[in-house]
Amino acid sequence: MRFAMMSDTHYISRKMIADETDKELMLQPAVTEAAVLQASKDCDVLFIVGDLTDSGDSFSHEDFSAFLRKVKQGGTKIYVIFATHDFHHHKAYVRKYGEKTEYKTQPWNSPWFDIEKADWRELAKDEFSSLPIEDLVPGLVPALSPEEVWEIYRDFGPDEAYSVHESSFSYCLDLDEKTRCLMLNDIFRNEEALGDKSATYSPSCLRWIKRMYDEAERDGKYIFICSHHPLLPAAPAYRIGAGKENRNMRSPVVGHMLADMGFSLAFTGHSHFCDVGYLRSDSGNLLWDITTPSVRFYPPAYREIDLDGENKTVAYNCKYINAVETANIEEKSLFEHYHNVFYNNYYRSVTGSNPTVKKLMDRLTVKDIYFLVKRKARLTAEEYNGIKDLKIFDLIIESAFNMLVGDGAYTPDTPEYRILMPICAMLDSIIDTQPFINIKDNYLGGYSVSKVIEPMLFNNSAPDRTGVIDLSAVSPSRMDTPVYTSHAGNILMGLIYILALVLSPLAPVAVAIALPVITAKKKQKSKKHQGPYYKYQ
Repeated sequence: MRFAMMSDTHYISRKMIADETDKELMLQPAVTEAAVLQASKDCDVLFIVGDLTDSGDSFSHEDFSAFLRKVKQGGTKIYVIFATHDFHHHKAYVRKYGEKTEYKTQPWNSPWFDIEKADWRELAKDEFSSLPIEDLVPGLVPALSPEEVWEIYRDFGPDEAYSVHESSFSYCLDLDEKTRCLMLNDIFRNEEALGDKSATYSPSCLRWIKRMYDEAERDGKYIFICSHHPLLPAAPAYRIGAGKENRNMRSPVVGHMLADMGFSLAFTGHSHFCDVGYLRSDSGNLLWDITTPSVRFYPPAYREIDLDGENKTVAYNCKYINAVETANIEEKSLFEHYHNVFYNNYYRSVTGSNPTVKKLMDRLTVKDIYFLVKRKARLTAEEYNGIKDLKIFDLIIESAFNMLVGDGAYTPDTPEYRILMPICAMLDSIIDTQPFINIKDNYLGGYSVSKVIEPMLFNNSAPDRTGVIDLSAVSPSRMDTPVYTSHAGNILMGLIYILALVLSPLAPVAVAIALPVITAKKKQKSKKHQGPYYKYQ
């Protein structure tokens, strides 16, 4: 069967936009609507796997569901699940509808929101800074509860469900005679839940999931999963920049459990990555996770899926949004527009307002650092001349683009890979040797620099954008990657030792005693079991 997979539509009602001349805000509902219309022309079935709206306000849910019903009347079946943005998103902002400007935030009756403890003046814009809280409350545009969201979208899957798990708002669908789909909501903070407390399934839901798999097996139907949060841990670079909440959003525990139940395929969103990966459970079972990017950010896309459950194959293709009549943007295409937005935001986040950093980013080229890795990179004269003038910042940001769009081009046989990975090895050597700061845990999410950068260069599991997966394969094909080592850390610490020797007769004694102990502890820590294999480990 063929269907479209979409995620993170982040719809904003036009009633909630204060300034209709704000092109970027007006673009948001236009892009979401264009994406749904384009997908409905390509496929007869459309899945939207969470974050339907941007902040869960009543206007956006009402307008988006009304729009989906019009599309549905044209013959397209639409099935949805929701996620955190759909009812208790943490961001607050000011919007306008009609002649009245109002303050929008989380619902005051949400279990995650305490109106008495909220710092309203910090959240509100300047125009509201002088208003007392009692004047603000009546003007709120309410965000909806999970129960209210469920009722609004009942005719987009729940009413057709083969089975429903009411407490998690999850349901199971019969798509055709041979295929069944499990629509899972994993959005609840449950102290009884297994795995991470902020995005997981309760024990009751897990028992229901196992029953759904067993009944699909009994009925001779292939069953797959749709869930908002990826079942694989997020890529290291994503985990570093996403904050602690998102960094720990998905541990591999739940994915391993689902794989051992028998599931082999899941479709997810949330990260805004175009990503395909897999995990292997302790029992050796494979579970593939096909993550779809957001239609509202770079790259603006959804997936077209051809699933053959009987022969255990899935073909996927990334489809970019190509028609937005009301976009009113200067770039030639929506893809180019979001590309420029991402580049500018990334540039600002890296450089900040520091003129020295900006100058370094604008001038530093491969030629400037090549002497550090010349021996290990082993570039031919032709390869070196081809990239010597390449800016390091442009190389880094292109790698970030590759991570979002998928299918990074810098495989181990490319000059770019052979330049960057030896540099990463040098940095790792310095980080591992120096005893002063725990950089891995404090700044790198527990990863080495090499583990952070390599997935940004290329995908070593399956093509991200377009490909075919044999779900019955025992072991996916993987490319052997070179291992780069460095003694830069030892050299640096040696220099520090010599300096200490020169400056103080007591310093060498302290270093001689402390350094072996610290190094031994680091080696012991690195030998600890890291768990079963998954893509980014």
